[in-house]
Amino acid sequence: MLNEQDFINIERQANQIYSNLELDIIEEIATRIANFGYANTVVINDLRIAQEMGYLYEDIIRLVAEYNNTTIEEVNRIFYEAGEKSLKLDDKIYKEAGLQPLPLKQDESIKQIMNATILRTSNNLQNLAMTTANTAQTQFINAMNNAYMYVSTGLKSYTSAIIDEIKNLSGQGAMIKYPSGARRSLESAVRMNIVTSVNQNCGKLQELRADEMNWDLMEITAHSGARPEHARWQGKIVSRSGKKGYLSFSDIGYGEVTGFKGINCRHDWHPYHKGSARAYSQEQLTAWRNEKVEYNGKKISKYEATQKQRYFERKIRQNKKDLKAQQAILTSNDENIDIKQVQDEIRNIKANEKANREALDNFLKQTGLRKDNSRLVI
Repeated sequence: MLNEQDFINIERQANQIYSNLELDIIEEIATRIANFGYANTVVINDLRIAQEMGYLYEDIIRLVAEYNNTTIEEVNRIFYEAGEKSLKLDDKIYKEAGLQPLPLKQDESIKQIMNATILRTSNNLQNLAMTTANTAQTQFINAMNNAYMYVSTGLKSYTSAIIDEIKNLSGQGAMIKYPSGARRSLESAVRMNIVTSVNQNCGKLQELRADEMNWDLMEITAHSGARPEHARWQGKIVSRSGKKGYLSFSDIGYGEVTGFKGINCRHDWHPYHKGSARAYSQEQLTAWRNEKVEYNGKKISKYEATQKQRYFERKIRQNKKDLKAQQAILTSNDENIDIKQVQDEIRNIKANEKANREALDNFLKQTGLRKDNSRLVI
């Protein structure tokens, strides 16, 4: 069984896999924009722009490859640590019931599921990272054309156009585009992929173990600040066979994107023996469901508060991306760029980050929530 702190640790581990890749990609594109030169920002089919796009693609592929070298090993470690932790309590319950489950690494069925999921997740992460090479080319050509349009029409000075386009670039980040049309930053996509895949993998292992033990009832974990749809069923008992008197798979949305063990879900389960003590009292579950915190004189739910905290954290991470991108302009040899204007922009970004950090600290002080430093870094 995994608890909320386990999921926080998994997120932190996930952040380390491509820890600096997004910043490296942003810096690579921003440097090329700043170094390209005013005289060459002409039209979309300009030969040098096409060549630069090709070089950019190759350099980002090379960057991604460097990070991918350690991806499989890291994913393997994260999955096995989570799998062993998840089954440890389960196996204790089975043993107390007189059953003898095999250790994780000796159970061939479980090993096959683990290895297949690890390989699939590693490949997914690598594919996600690789797609940034294509989006980087699009970001580069759009920035060049926009800068040329603004300067040639007199709407912006050359330096302002470069600063603004690089600001747009850092705002987009290393972007992942999904077939559905949805977009996520690379860091967000990797975090979501790891947390969701690990949780779903643990669910498969637990189901396989329950099948081996001929076990039916499972108790779902619970935590403070759960999203409202999940707060309805957290801490309750599920019958895998659909027995009356218990929740069913459909009741908790098991297998659905927004349900139990769906996207970014932080709930797990463990075997429950009928008549044994429950992990959570009804009073505790009710208290968590109705939990409120106060911010600026208003009462808001604990879930709303955590979402507000995520908002402040995203703003701080965005400041870091903006800073990295603007600093790349300072490496340019283009004499047309007004360095003082760029330095002023950098000072503004630093001041904005300081203000956002103070706003977050004030929010945490008022609400009593804890700071998560892993979400403040790229």
